[in-house]
Amino acid sequence: MIGWAHNILCRLISLRSIGDHVGRIVGQGDCRTALDIGCGSSSVLTQFRPGLRTVGLDAFEGAVAEARRRDQHDDYVLADVLNTSPETILERAGERPFDLVTFLDVIEHFPKRQGFELLERCERLTSKYIVVFTPNGFLEQGPEYGNVFQRHLSGWFPHDFEGLGYTVHGAIGAKVFRGYAGMLRYNFPGAASCDVLLAWLLRIQRRPHRAFSLIAIKDVRGIPARLGASPNPKTAEQ
Repeated sequence: MIGWAHNILCRLISLRSIGDHVGRIVGQGDCRTALDIGCGSSSVLTQFRPGLRTVGLDAFEGAVAEARRRDQHDDYVLADVLNTSPETILERAGERPFDLVTFLDVIEHFPKRQGFELLERCERLTSKYIVVFTPNGFLEQGPEYGNVFQRHLSGWFPHDFEGLGYTVHGAIGAKVFRGYAGMLRYNFPGAASCDVLLAWLLRIQRRPHRAFSLIAIKDVRGIPARLGASPNPKTAEQ
């Protein structure tokens, strides 16, 4: 299926992309600033400017330079998020915590223990939302294009995020349809569209364990109270 028809199919069956999920958060109206950790040379946040002030953070000077050349963000921070304190990053980026922190296609490049530490650091950089995007489970990928940092070092599952208070959605396509580095396992005309249809049939958005990728979203403010401002005396006595 040719590209435009494939895109129409994706829209007709309403498979939400990472941009759709970020757009829903931004559309709520309480996000004015965002930090893209591991921004690389392009960013999903760019489409929401100028209403959203965005800052790109990356440890590699070349990535920051290319993002700046392409005008992906309003500001940039050259830093290693694992070895630079959140307080220092905030000081260099404007001092106040961000309304939104995105961590897209990054966490799988770190060992699992360091990945959990990075999630904790994300919570110290935001006052509202975190969005994480990563393959579902361990996905084999080596040092592609001569870049040792392209290697995948950990796999992440829905329960890893759910246990930390995230809501997890499935994305991209069906897990069974993709292999090394996220490439399609099968090479025949219309394979990509078959992947989309299978993802729809498997209801991957609500059943993320069947999806190729995971979108994990957390509001660090927690769940609002549902039982009223003061406890029911009878309930308190029980």
